[in-house]
Amino acid sequence: MALDETTRAVNRRAVDALDEAAYRLREANADVGLALVPLEALSRYTNAHDPALEELRAVAARIRAAREDVSRRLAAETEGQ
Repeated sequence: MALDETTRAVNRRAVDALDEAAYRLREANADVGLALVPLEALSRYTNAHDPALEELRAVAARIRAAREDVSRRLAAETEGQ
């Protein structure tokens, strides 16, 4: 019986942590998207800062991948409740 309660407690912590991570990743995705806007506008006039733009695009792609992973894990943990 104690083991079942421990398993439920760990599952609850996992769901809470993954839910928080999903929220933070949504916020990060929005923030990076906002950071891209001025650099994309600038790149119409000069390509001197395109390396920074490419780095931000890579960060956005990594954030999207992390969001997908966290979302899958959250769905799996939620099924376990």
